[in-house]
Amino acid sequence: MTFANFQLEEIEIKANAIQFLEPGEGYIKSFEESRIAIIPAGLEQTTSYMQGTARGPAAILAASSQVELYDEELDDEPIELGIFTLDELDFSDKTQEQSLALIGSAFKTCMDAGKFTVTLGGEHSVTIPIIHDLKNRFPDLVVLSFDAHGDLRVTYHGELSHACVMRRIADMDVPVYVIGVRSVCREEVEFVRSNSKVEVLFDYQRAERKFEVADLLKWGKHVYVTVDLDAFDPAEMPSVGTPEPGGLRWREFFAIFKEVCENTKIVGFDIMELMPREGQERADFYSAKLLYKMLGYMRRAGQF
Repeated sequence: MTFANFQLEEIEIKANAIQFLEPGEGYIKSFEESRIAIIPAGLEQTTSYMQGTARGPAAILAASSQVELYDEELDDEPIELGIFTLDELDFSDKTQEQSLALIGSAFKTCMDAGKFTVTLGGEHSVTIPIIHDLKNRFPDLVVLSFDAHGDLRVTYHGELSHACVMRRIADMDVPVYVIGVRSVCREEVEFVRSNSKVEVLFDYQRAERKFEVADLLKWGKHVYVTVDLDAFDPAEMPSVGTPEPGGLRWREFFAIFKEVCENTKIVGFDIMELMPREGQERADFYSAKLLYKMLGYMRRAGQF
């Protein structure tokens, strides 16, 4: 796919039927009043194992109504920033290229309006048009990815898929740092070894090799954070399409994210590949709480 063929379209800003964190009218703010915009983008066209990520954004939004607004660790209520949730993007009858263009249009609309934009997937390919937009805004952009998989294949099963997202981003000449990988093919490892702008902190290395924010800053100050939920230990996050043994724990993730918040400028983030399952609603809540707490850490670090 070539991004030159993307045909962006105007997006009408409307509130989602389920607003993120909707505890009462006193917290509801318009798009204009809100600092944060959330794009639900349940794209699912290339999933390779279990299906269901299309329902991920709606499940996160539904669970968010149960998230306590006060964060006892941060002594803060991030809801005060104003969080506006757009209508879920409609990918019916759209090709993959048209779907990614729609995501790019929605993201551009929010960014042009001065909103800090959070995107909820859907499969991980959702991230591609977002980085395409941000690269034009921030020439020193760096992508920090949390993922159980490298996602550095040229193609997968003959197509551009969620397994290729970091390769497509690297092809845009955007540096990529991936944390938590524990499933990768030889082709991807060889690509990492030959590319000075791609670095992977494998899961097995984390006991001996600590993440250093300097590894991001050597490339640039502006950082986009993308979280594939399979980066987490499946004991904590069971509802993903391609679970892998091992992985990050909640506190481990936030120790890294805190350091990134305090030393870089975060220009957006996403949460991808929740696959809601009946009886595992805890994963939906985990994802909603993750989003809210990430905003809280950013606020405490002065990002807003």
